[in-house]
Amino acid sequence: MNDGSAVEARAFSFVERIQPLATPDAVIAAFQAEAGRFGFSTFALGEVPRPGSGDLPSFFVSTWPDSWTELYLGEKLARHDPNVDYARNGVVLATWSQLHERYRRNGGIVRALGMAADSGWPEGLCIPIHGPRGYHGIVSVGGETQDLPRRHRTALHLMSLYLHQRLMELMAPELAAPAENLPNLSPGEIECIKWLIAGKSDWEMSEILNIAEATAHWRIERAKQKFGVKTRAQLTALAVHHGVVAP
Repeated sequence: MNDGSAVEARAFSFVERIQPLATPDAVIAAFQAEAGRFGFSTFALGEVPRPGSGDLPSFFVSTWPDSWTELYLGEKLARHDPNVDYARNGVVLATWSQLHERYRRNGGIVRALGMAADSGWPEGLCIPIHGPRGYHGIVSVGGETQDLPRRHRTALHLMSLYLHQRLMELMAPELAAPAENLPNLSPGEIECIKWLIAGKSDWEMSEILNIAEATAHWRIERAKQKFGVKTRAQLTALAVHHGVVAP
């Protein structure tokens, strides 16, 4: 098994392992161990307030050390946290380096990222979560790992989505409940979405499923139409969040 296949297998294994876990602490510990294998030492998960509400993000799960929590609250970094702003509008995973470039003209955000680096986390990942009834959530991991391969980022993206979903099922089941009238996907469309989540291209799907590349592309496009989304990232986020695709 090559490195890419091993990483994907780890991601799917994690998804399967957390389903029967009955407590948030057990789920958190499982993800923390996996994130650590990728070189990330801390993470936070929570809800992002709507723009203009004046509310602060609610990080109801966090493995931050007390020193960073005190700094984050004392310096009011939530108002300058690029993870929070990006989670409202972004769909795909973004590294903190990408966020630094995106918000490089915002002095408050540059300062917040600098303080995170000084605390031992020069790099991190921001995974936006979009759910029913206008819900916006986030999983943010931080550590020393830089230049993480794409397959590794994809694996962490998948694990983060299922981490959020499982914790919502345990802690806030009303948010985790699937929306009514979900689209009726065909078995072929579900299979292609599964491999799309694993980072496969149309051509790779065609090789795996022994179908034409055009067929793989058509199935993904049909699924996007049924969900009413424009991008593949939006499709995978909704499919995972609503449990349409099982590992």
